[in-house]
Formats: sequence, structure tokens, C-alpha cells
Amino acid sequence: MTNFLLFFLAIFLLWLGAEAVTKAAIKIAKSLALSESFIGLTIVAVGTSFPEIVISITGAIQNLRGEETSQIVIGNVIGSGMANLALILGILGIFKVIKLKKTELLLDMLMLVMSTSIFYLVSQDGLITAQDGILLILFYLIYLLFLNRQNFKKQLLFFKQKKFKKKKLKKIKLAYLLQLIFGLIILTKASQMVLNNGVIIAENLGINEMLVGILLLGLGSSLPELMVSINAALKGSVDLSLNNLIGSNILNVFLALGVSSTISTWEVSRQVVSFDIPYLLFTSIVAVLFLLSKNKFERNESLLMIALYLIFIALKISGF
Repeated sequence: MTNFLLFFLAIFLLWLGAEAVTKAAIKIAKSLALSESFIGLTIVAVGTSFPEIVISITGAIQNLRGEETSQIVIGNVIGSGMANLALILGILGIFKVIKLKKTELLLDMLMLVMSTSIFYLVSQDGLITAQDGILLILFYLIYLLFLNRQNFKKQLLFFKQKKFKKKKLKKIKLAYLLQLIFGLIILTKASQMVLNNGVIIAENLGINEMLVGILLLGLGSSLPELMVSINAALKGSVDLSLNNLIGSNILNVFLALGVSSTISTWEVSRQVVSFDIPYLLFTSIVAVLFLLSKNKFERNESLLMIALYLIFIALKISGF
């Protein structure tokens, strides 16, 4: 009973943290002339992906000590990816019809599919090694370079055209930065509470490690993305909510798996290589087609994305 109470308390704290992060990110984007897309794909995405990154690194350290954590960590990355793309994106579309700017999303969508494809390729031999991890990290750094290139001219023009009082600018930036850090700390701590108590609940119910990773850890660690994305969308910041989801999925593969695999090699089961990752890739492609086919993401498409998630979960529970 105590674990259930702590679990729901953590969910409430996730909402508080998400509110702080969303407000701070939007203010920082406006004050520095950075696009909301850039903020969502970097600061907010990294912050809300902390649970996946922390889980993966902690699991890698435990793996080095002889504890088998490959299934739960890989399951977490896949489960979180499915929750972000199918469940949360679907819920977003039900809350509000999302109007899109295809030109701004193109690079992000391509990188989303590419990151999942690379995840599939490096897993083919059943291992994700340190060399694979370095490759994943390099891909993310290249991606960030492209993002900076797109925003550099806009930011330079902003500072040239606008005159600031340095003292006032510093005060504004510090206030927003403190708010952002405060929100990220709450998100991280609350996510840990969700995951820790979720694992205990799962163990008491006798769920295996892969299902724990996909169901409780994957869904639980995606709660920050859910809170941040819904808050941002309801406030009209569609770019921030979409790019937060996309950026988080890219980070889960490139950083969570990338950094952790440089610490310890991950073993990937044949079932994961033949079904789980391809299903995640298929879901990514479907999401991309929906997002890029027209200028809005409608409720019918949202329901289909949720159906893809529920089918995946049903198949995993049935032992597929």
C-alpha cells in the first residue's frame, strides 16, 4: 500500500516539475531568440530523459558487478520509446488537434527514424558494445551541430538588432535558469520515486524483467515527457511538445544507450532484435508519415497511435 501511495505522490511531483520546466524553457527560448524546437530538442529533452539515462548508466554499473540488467535496461529504452511515440503523441492529439510546420520538423523526423534504425543495426549481433556506444554518441553530437547551425543566424541577428541592459538581461536569465534547474530536479527525483516503487510493485506481482522494463520502467520514465508535452501543447507551444517527444526518443538511443554501453556491453535477445526494435521502428515510421503527410495531426491518427501501443503491450504480455 505504501508503494502505491509513493507512486501516485511521485506522479503529482512530476506534474509540478513539468510545469516549471515548460514555463522556463519557453521564456529562455524567447529571451535568447532560440526557437522552441531547439529548446525542446536539447534542454527539455535532456531533462525529461534523465530517468532513462540514469537507469541505463546505473544498470551498466550493476552489470559490471555481475548483476544481469540487460533485459530491464533495453526494455526501458524500447518501452519509453513506444510510450513517447504511440501513447503520449496519441494522447496529445486527443487533447488538441496539432497544427504542424513540416519544414521545421523534417530534420527531426529523419533523425528519429535514423536513430531507431541505427539501434536495430548495432543490435544485429546480439551485443551493443563500447564501440557501438561511441558511434551512437557521435551521431547525437552531429545532430546537435545541425541544430545549432539552423539557429545560429537567428540568434546572431537577435543580438545585433536588439539592445539590452546587461544587468537586467542577467537577472532575467538567472531567474529562468533557476526555474528550469528546479523543475528538472523535481522531475528527476520524482521519476526515481515512480521507478523504484514501480519495480517493487512489479516484483510483488511476479512480472519478468523485460516486462518490468517495457511496462513500468518504460511507461514510468516517460511520465515527464507526458507532463511536459501536454502542458506545452495546452499553452499553445506545439513545437515544444512535439520536439520534446522526438528529442527524448533520439536521446534514449544516442545518449542513454550510447553512454551506458561504453561502461558495459549490453546483451540483446533475439526476440528483441526480431520483434521489439522492428515494431518500434515501424511505429516511428508511421508517426513520421502522419506528421509529415499534412499540416495537422488529427484525432483519428491519435487513436491509431494509441492502438499501436496497446497492441504492442498486449503482445508482450501474451509472451510474444
